[in-house]
Amino acid sequence: MKPTTRVMNYVILIQDGKVTIDDIPNDIKKEVERWLNYFSTGVLKDGVNNEN
Repeated sequence: MKPTTRVMNYVILIQDGKVTIDDIPNDIKKEVERWLNYFSTGVLKDGVNNEN
């Protein structure tokens, strides 16, 4: 599943150092953490990776 625009906006803000994970709304915090992990490791938490 692709991330929503809202999730990606927060991912970019965190990567740019504008906000921290504590600033993310609770309703999307897990998704933001999931995609941050993906962009840093190349592996999604559900086991799917970018090589497939």
